[in-house]
Amino acid sequence: MPFVDISLARGKPAAYLEAVSRAAHEALVTELHMRPEDDFQLIHQHDPGEMVFSRDFRGGPRSGDWIVFTFSDGFERGEQAKRGLYRTLVRLLHEDPGIDPADVFVKMVFSTPEDFSFGAGVFGADQAASEALDAAAGNPGARAGYSRAEMAYALGELFEHQDTGPVLPMLREDFTLTVPASLPYGGTYTGTEEFAKFFAGTPGGSAVWESFDLHVERILKADDHLVVQLAIRAVPRASGRELAFDNLWLFRTAGGRLTGAQIYADTAAAQPAAG
Repeated sequence: MPFVDISLARGKPAAYLEAVSRAAHEALVTELHMRPEDDFQLIHQHDPGEMVFSRDFRGGPRSGDWIVFTFSDGFERGEQAKRGLYRTLVRLLHEDPGIDPADVFVKMVFSTPEDFSFGAGVFGADQAASEALDAAAGNPGARAGYSRAEMAYALGELFEHQDTGPVLPMLREDFTLTVPASLPYGGTYTGTEEFAKFFAGTPGGSAVWESFDLHVERILKADDHLVVQLAIRAVPRASGRELAFDNLWLFRTAGGRLTGAQIYADTAAAQPAAG
């Protein structure tokens, strides 16, 4: 994905701007293996006096055709990839529209996927995780492990949308879910099939709840576990009174897999909801 900002002197013809844009995109596809459809750029044109630069410092001599490329990237590419990008960009620009290599200035800015949203308020890291997991789903068994970001995304989908698809491949075969015995649906659930059945509907179902709504407050990532904090508003069938309370789910990890989970149900702190 890098996002590209291009700054240059005002007054260049449309064909010149098109060639500059095409060269930047082609260099990214060639050297960083960016998907061809991943094409986002802003071209900034400046009046005289709005571009201040040394004609000779660390290069040059630079002319009035000085041009600046800022690539904001969500992944650290490494030295070799950056060297290739710089060389290819300069070559393409020299070929068309004929920019002198001495006039090409490049900045690589690293921003984590969390610093991006491509639209609709979607968290950038979730978008990247979703795409990676979709690719893995097309090649079952190819992934030996998963990243913390991918696990966090999968757990978010599990609790917010009751979608077990992303998380099930992450469970180790001996995965164990432990639910406190004080809850009506308490017990130990082992393996992916029992996990999937547990999340097939609201835990306890209509026998326990008249209504049950939850929201993921946050997901915390650590070296060997993830914690999901849930805010719940529910009406138990036994009382008919609306309650508001929190739950914490601790998911243990090892070797890039989810190995077990424990629910910490804060039922003692449940309060009748206002109104």
